[in-house]
Amino acid sequence: MAEREGWKMKILYKYLTVFSLILLIAGCSREPVKVGFISGLSGGNSDLGEAGRNGAMMAVEEINETGGIDGQGVSLLIRDDGNDTEKAAAAAQELADEKVIMIVGPFSTVMAEAVHQVTEEAEILTITPTASAMQLTGRDDYLFKLNSSTRDNAGAYAEFMYGRLNQKRITIAADQVNRAFSESWVIEFKHQFKALGGEVLGASYFDSTSLQAYKPLVDKLLTGNPDSILIVCSSVDTARLAQQIRKADSEIPLITSEWAGTQQLIELGGTAAEGMTVLQNVNFFGKEAAFLEFVENYRLRFRSEPSFSSIMAYESIMVGLNAYSLKSKKESLKDAVIANSPYQGLQQVIKFNHFGDSARDPVFVEIRNREFKLLEQP
Repeated sequence: MAEREGWKMKILYKYLTVFSLILLIAGCSREPVKVGFISGLSGGNSDLGEAGRNGAMMAVEEINETGGIDGQGVSLLIRDDGNDTEKAAAAAQELADEKVIMIVGPFSTVMAEAVHQVTEEAEILTITPTASAMQLTGRDDYLFKLNSSTRDNAGAYAEFMYGRLNQKRITIAADQVNRAFSESWVIEFKHQFKALGGEVLGASYFDSTSLQAYKPLVDKLLTGNPDSILIVCSSVDTARLAQQIRKADSEIPLITSEWAGTQQLIELGGTAAEGMTVLQNVNFFGKEAAFLEFVENYRLRFRSEPSFSSIMAYESIMVGLNAYSLKSKKESLKDAVIANSPYQGLQQVIKFNHFGDSARDPVFVEIRNREFKLLEQP
């Protein structure tokens, strides 16, 4: 059937008939389709989680405003992992007890691993919009990834820095609080950067929750006169570290991982973030109609700019509910997502392999005059 093809970004609800709307009214007394959501909504690094929650809310609101799932409303059950593994696991168990059909989130590898222990046993499909470490990849389980793997993203950085920026000798600073991600990222980058002919002079891990004296770390990063410093941290901690580096060296190029590519990096980094380069898995300069409509609606709804986590959480909800609307009674949602892949996202096609892994089209941006500016291909 035609309605089984493509993304159906709004799951064809724009085309619902009057009969479908009558079904929605008649179904108001029915139990809603429950979707779980887990992200970091508290603490200093909550920007990704809050923006992701907003995107997920928008998806559910759109679906309900235009008819629900076959006339059945959708309920979004939101939980805060607090960037704490025990809290994340408890949140997942609460949602499992609520009989959600799927969970969107968490947004970091450490939290995803904690949630995975619960959702795998309960056989609940979990789509993480942003977690990407290699230990989550290539597994036949209930955890699906909307983001590219750290191998893909780190490889894009290695090629960009070595070939485009002509940076041959670098040092790395990485936050060990999310070490499951940062260590995977650094390992992949070092391997691919070295294969190109580059040299990593040193990789320094630090605890962003307890670091008080930045000078020893900055001195280590500047040892050996590197061509640039690569920072693998959240937006908040990248901004803090950049400010400290700039006190010692105002000229050295700074690169940061995709983890930090949010508006908060600009707001908190100030002049220290100027000239910084970052990969984004969403092209915020795109002109696709669906993307522009999303951005406009997001601004009206939340009075702020969406981040990549907003868009990828929105797409995660839409993918899961699209597959749910198409699956047979005997089919699991996990199998339905794979069977109905690919999906048309806001900007790009989303395709899952049989492990539930996906990939994004990366773009590099630079912070200039307190704005992200697209770095055009040479």
